[in-house]
Amino acid sequence: MFLYLLMVCAIAGLAALATIVLRRLKNRQARQDELWFGYRRHMNELRDASPGAELASVAQVYQRAGSGTKAVIVWQRTGVEQDSWFEGMNPDPGDLLLLRGSPGWGPDNASPNVFYVAAGQVLASMTVEAQTAAARHRHWIAATGVTP
Repeated sequence: MFLYLLMVCAIAGLAALATIVLRRLKNRQARQDELWFGYRRHMNELRDASPGAELASVAQVYQRAGSGTKAVIVWQRTGVEQDSWFEGMNPDPGDLLLLRGSPGWGPDNASPNVFYVAAGQVLASMTVEAQTAAARHRHWIAATGVTP
C-alpha cells in the first residue's frame, strides 16, 4: 500500500513539474514573439523616418563570393523583384532588410537595373525565424483582441 501511494505521489509530482516547465516555455516563447513583433514595428518606423530607405525581402541568393552576394530581392511596398548586389554581405533567402542603395548597370547579366547595396546600407534586418515569431504574435493579438 505504501509503495502504491509513493508511486501515485511520484506520478502526480512529475505531471505537476511537466506542467510548470511547459507553461514556462510557452510564456518564454510568447515574450520572444512579442519582442520580434516590436522589432518589426520598429523597422517600419525606421523606414518612415529614413529618407531613401525601403524594406525588401531576399527572394533568392544565386551567387556568393568573398566580396559580396548576388541576390534577387522583392520590394515590400510594390512586390517588384530586382537583381541586387550586396557588397561585403551575405544575406540569406527570406531575410527582411531595410535598405538604402542605388540602381546601376549590372555587367554580369547586362541589366540596367541592378540594386547596389554597399556596406553600411543595410539599416536593419530580420531573419525568417524572427519574422515568423512576429507574425505569430500578430496572429495572437488578432485572435485575443489584446492590443500592445
